Amino acid sequence: MMRSKPHDLIEQMVKLLEEVENRAGADFSGVGIIVTQTSEALPIVNLRPTNNVLESGDTATALANISHPSHEHHDGFHVLTPQLNIEKVAQYFSPPIAPDVCIDRRKLFGGRYLAALFGSKLPGVLATGISSHDFGIAIFQHGQEKFHRGANGKRPQVGRDLK
Repeated sequence: MMRSKPHDLIEQMVKLLEEVENRAGADFSGVGIIVTQTSEALPIVNLRPTNNVLESGDTATALANISHPSHEHHDGFHVLTPQLNIEKVAQYFSPPIAPDVCIDRRKLFGGRYLAALFGSKLPGVLATGISSHDFGIAIFQHGQEKFHRGANGKRPQVGRDLK
């Protein structure tokens, strides 16, 4: 199996989150993803009794279908494999606070942003990402924001390492 280069993974995650948002439509509730080799050591717990909800083998479509306030699995983070296949949905994700992480407080963010930022530092986590109508898309690796595109298509921002 060929492993993705870190930058390729970030680009793939951006594309995935853009597709999820586009396919979800006007009542898109936002989404958080964790890409990891294994979810065994993650600080997660199921928010719902089951996470076998996928009718589609296509990750973007499956996540778009559940990313609506009326769907019982819209909340929490979804765990993906390095190939961006869904392993788990609707997980409460509670990584420890990483005091050495730089937080850009000029951005209007919420708890999902900080969970993704801190969670990207966990061993075994390849990257995390979030998307919402109000914030836009952000991808994190090793406690750093590697990509940010503001809501409504505001100019893309790419971390130094992605140039």
